[in-house]
Amino acid sequence: MTEASRALAGACSAGAIHEIVVSAARELTGASRVVLLLNDEQERPVVRFALGLAPALLAELRDAPQPSFDEGIARALRGAARVVSAPLIAEERVAGVLSVARWTEDADDGASLLPVLADQAAVALAAAARAAPPEGSASQRNAGGAAARGSVEEQQARLEADVERGRYRLLARATKESIWDWDIRNDQVERNETFYELFRFTPEQADPSGWWWLGRIVPEDRDRVARDIEQAMHGDGDSWSAQYRVVRGDGSIARVIDRGYVLRDAAGKAIRMVGSTVDLTERLRMENALRDREDRLRLATWAADVGTWSIDLATWDDTRDASLNRILGLEERETTQPTHDWLSRVHPEDRDAVMAMVERCVRERCVYDIVHRIVRADGAVRWVHDRGRIVHDAGRSTSLLTGAVVDITGLKQLEEERAELLRREQQALAQSEKDRLRAEDANRMKDEFLATVSHELRTPLTAILGWARLIKEKDLGPERVRQGMAAIERNARAQAQIVDDILTVSRIITGKLRLHTVAVDLAAVIEVALDTLAPTARAKEIEISVDLDEELGHLSGDPDRLQQVMWNLLSNAVKFTPKRGRVTVRAARSDAQVVIAVTDSGKGITRGFLPYVFDRFRQGDSSPTRAHGGLGLGLAIVRHLVELHGGTVEAESPGEGRGATFTVTLPAQAAPSSAHDGPPPAPRPVALEDEGSTPLRGLHVLLVEDEPDAREMLTFLLQETGAQVTTAGSTGEAMRVLERLRPDVLVSDIGMPGESGYTLIQQVRAAGRVEIRGIPAVALTAYARIEDRRRALTAGFQKHVPKPIDPSGLVKVIADLAGRP
Repeated sequence: MTEASRALAGACSAGAIHEIVVSAARELTGASRVVLLLNDEQERPVVRFALGLAPALLAELRDAPQPSFDEGIARALRGAARVVSAPLIAEERVAGVLSVARWTEDADDGASLLPVLADQAAVALAAAARAAPPEGSASQRNAGGAAARGSVEEQQARLEADVERGRYRLLARATKESIWDWDIRNDQVERNETFYELFRFTPEQADPSGWWWLGRIVPEDRDRVARDIEQAMHGDGDSWSAQYRVVRGDGSIARVIDRGYVLRDAAGKAIRMVGSTVDLTERLRMENALRDREDRLRLATWAADVGTWSIDLATWDDTRDASLNRILGLEERETTQPTHDWLSRVHPEDRDAVMAMVERCVRERCVYDIVHRIVRADGAVRWVHDRGRIVHDAGRSTSLLTGAVVDITGLKQLEEERAELLRREQQALAQSEKDRLRAEDANRMKDEFLATVSHELRTPLTAILGWARLIKEKDLGPERVRQGMAAIERNARAQAQIVDDILTVSRIITGKLRLHTVAVDLAAVIEVALDTLAPTARAKEIEISVDLDEELGHLSGDPDRLQQVMWNLLSNAVKFTPKRGRVTVRAARSDAQVVIAVTDSGKGITRGFLPYVFDRFRQGDSSPTRAHGGLGLGLAIVRHLVELHGGTVEAESPGEGRGATFTVTLPAQAAPSSAHDGPPPAPRPVALEDEGSTPLRGLHVLLVEDEPDAREMLTFLLQETGAQVTTAGSTGEAMRVLERLRPDVLVSDIGMPGESGYTLIQQVRAAGRVEIRGIPAVALTAYARIEDRRRALTAGFQKHVPKPIDPSGLVKVIADLAGRP
């Protein structure tokens, strides 16, 4: 740039200036093509000089007026990856444009100096125009003679001064330096305009004294800078420099480097100091940003398992970063080694292809892109994707082949898995017809199940509503009333069983069904189920035969769920066995397992339906003319509960009309020593219909129930058994009752609006008065799951009674809590 400035200062003609400017632009930027457009006498853009253009194109464009600077540049530099332009400004107007075509998008070397070169060209062209002799006749030019020589010399001196001032202005503009001149004797400082622009002061804000600027330095740096200045003034050196922070006019902080030169008198005393202050803030910010970007790039390549490499094509030395060495199984650090070291780590079967790609890239200057295998130091083979390109220096000589390596072994494995998945999908497509039929069958089963649920719920509901209307509206005799009430009770229990089965299946499907495992007396479980179904069997005159091994003993299991298994199997056997049939229950124990078999002489199972007998919603006959009701859930529940216990269940049948046998096999592992802490046995019924039966006489019961009908029924029930009943419809009302009364027992619903029964019992157990905290409490709720019972007992209730209630059972629970015999 310095040589170009000197050449422009010495150039006398516009043509010479054109050639100097274009050549300097090409050398500074490494451009392939350069063009200089200037306005002609009619202010039209014209190509005055160019380098690198095809001869035909140059002949077409040279001195030919263009529509605009932009169109002239576009025509001259068509197809360039990047065009950089700088205007030539003279007398506050654009006099021309200097443009270069770059090799690549990201090349920036020398581009920042192009505006400086354009400004110097504008000054030189203006000086050359003013120095050109005026047009006239030869006699007039000769007449000027010697008289004109003096004025020409003076004019040349002025022009040289103008050029020098222009060069000074361009230098200050390019370096963004503020220049100051300090007269030490008078303590007066002159500062240029750049100073005020750079540090955001107006001339009026700045004091002309030298020590005013010292006051703008931040306190942490001020004393150090003052000492350095004093030492420079009173020492024998001729220069001074320091880096420090200063407060700009707008209050922001700038980091600067200040350099000054000392002028001394004959006695060696400092009389003047001239220097410049450079704002380093932006440069330091950019350096920090660059370091941060390099750190983030290094971290990103490490995290992404990407390694980088660079081959010097002059020496064929290969520089690998730490990430690439890690991929190769080597020490994780940057290293430089001959290129053949890398080739030795390429898989032998891929080595020729890699060498061919390198040679082609160097020869054709194309992108280096290849997928191949490498052999790690530990012998493991990895797949990599290797990409790179040639990087040129400003002179277009090849210098580096640089790129990156990505380990794609995982991707290759995914591709193999994808191929395997495609194969499996094709196999699955071969079964698509079966899947469609299965889906249609599932939809049909769902529809049949919904229809069955509707039927099974409506059938008992018809009896309940019918008898209720008859009892309410007709004057029935006592016998008929008892018959109707028995029917209502029987059908209500049937509805409750349907709901329980549906909820159990729901918990099975959602995976929320859990076992509460304790030591279980299996014989007792079987006997309870038999006792429950005995009335139904007697009504059909079915003989039930029981054969239980005396050594059956205990096993580990959930007593409630095992009882549910036995009840479902026995109820199925009784339901599908005709009148005067036979049901046999056998249970035996061996060293490793317990086997329970339930055999009936009923309708049997067809061979085609036998594989599906344990499926949900499956029924042997789901037509409207079927002889037996049910939802088809009982055996599905049995299978799931048995499997949760680690056992199996199987069904056998010789055929339709020949009975069936269901065999449950359970592991006979050692049972826990703890006693059965599951739900207690059903309370002994209290005969509510007996004359004078008042087991709750003298007891005061607080009943909390938000449903009016249920509250009225329960109040009547408890009063009929001798209790004094106080009612409340919410938690708040119940707490107010407890503050003024002393009930013996609290009976509370769980699900209530606002605050639940859990909230009530928590408030009761946390009450300040002992008589309130210690009141016995019964949870009366429609939340009937085992986990609901455990939650109620954990919350503070002593007993949990599920709805629909057994009146005699509720009375017995209250009597037990109150200590009544």
